[in-house]
Amino acid sequence: MAKIARSRAERGGGSAAQGDGMSRLGASRALHQLATDLEVTAAEFDRTTTKRTAKPRS
Repeated sequence: MAKIARSRAERGGGSAAQGDGMSRLGASRALHQLATDLEVTAAEFDRTTTKRTAKPRS
């Protein structure tokens, strides 16, 4: 999902007249932030899942 958001943000660059107005509305920056947030969330989920499975309960 983060890869999709990043590719859409990169594709949406350029002037508003050439594109769909995405950069004018600040959507590119928002998509980059969304991609970063998704990557951090996924990394944290993996970290906590690995920690839980590696440590058996007593």
